[in-house]
Amino acid sequence: MINPNYYLYIQTQSYKDLNLDPIIVHGDISGGNLMFSNVDENEIIAIIDWQLMHEGSPMEDLAQLLVHLCDGSTRRKIEEFIFEFYLKCLKKEFGNTKIPYTLNSIKQSYNYCFITQTFFVLMGILQKKIEDGNDEIAKAFYDSEVLKCLHALEDADRILQGELKEFYEKYNY
Repeated sequence: MINPNYYLYIQTQSYKDLNLDPIIVHGDISGGNLMFSNVDENEIIAIIDWQLMHEGSPMEDLAQLLVHLCDGSTRRKIEEFIFEFYLKCLKKEFGNTKIPYTLNSIKQSYNYCFITQTFFVLMGILQKKIEDGNDEIAKAFYDSEVLKCLHALEDADRILQGELKEFYEKYNY
């Protein structure tokens, strides 16, 4: 179970401690809440279902998308370039105005959010059942979800034993 103090800190304070300006966070970003173009399947034309919207970390939705939608190897590859790409997009949008984030601060914020999403994906796996043990497609899907969860847990452990070790010890995980 997630320590409530940890979750509260991530949701309301961690990004402030990193001096990150808050953004509007969707809060339930997932493939089911994204609408794609019929012409270009890679183009998102709408994001729906905003009832969990709140002010928070600029990395919260990204962590949720990557942890829940990507297998471990894909997520790890994306994490190699996504933060620099994010800053590049902000530079384009902000023009000559100073960008309110640094590469280090968004990576650290992502790691906090990543840990939270790892626990959510774990809870999702624990609640899922294979409805028909003979259905090979359902079993394969379940196995891929378990592997995704395992990779997220491995990476969460690496983060909590490394750069967030002090945080880990503070919240007694």
